[in-house]
Amino acid sequence: MGKRNNFFQILLLCGILLICGTHLSSGQEKFNISAGIGSPELLNVGLRLQHNQTQFGLTIGSLPLKDENIISFSGDVYYHFAGSSALSDRKPWYARTGLGYLRHETNTFIDKYVYLNLRMGRDFHISEKFGVNMDVGVSFELHNDKTQKEPSNGLRLEFPVLPSLGIAIFYRI
Repeated sequence: MGKRNNFFQILLLCGILLICGTHLSSGQEKFNISAGIGSPELLNVGLRLQHNQTQFGLTIGSLPLKDENIISFSGDVYYHFAGSSALSDRKPWYARTGLGYLRHETNTFIDKYVYLNLRMGRDFHISEKFGVNMDVGVSFELHNDKTQKEPSNGLRLEFPVLPSLGIAIFYRI
């Protein structure tokens, strides 16, 4: 139960920080806040700053599992390059790349990953302020550090390249 409480405390803290950030940026319509699910971002919240057709984003994510602590951080660049929308000047089709960090801890090990994401995606504008974005691509493992806490006889599989995908709702401030 403690891990789930930590997850919701982190989400609440991120929500408060995002709301505070929106007040600091009032008058600028170039900020987006988001909430989504993906791999490797997990259940996440994020903030993006837009300049022309480019966005710079930060996300924090977690996965509330019993006896496990999983958290992710990522920084991404989105380049919107094709299509048009009646509800936004931002082109809906985008390429996304970025670096991420994921930490996975159980009773027997701590795994830390650094990865590179390469994705293609699309924004679906529901209104001038709200939308949904979906993207798919690959993640390349750049670094992995595993600390074994207890002996394990489990099988360890190595996948240096994994599918990467995500879906999120966003609100344009």
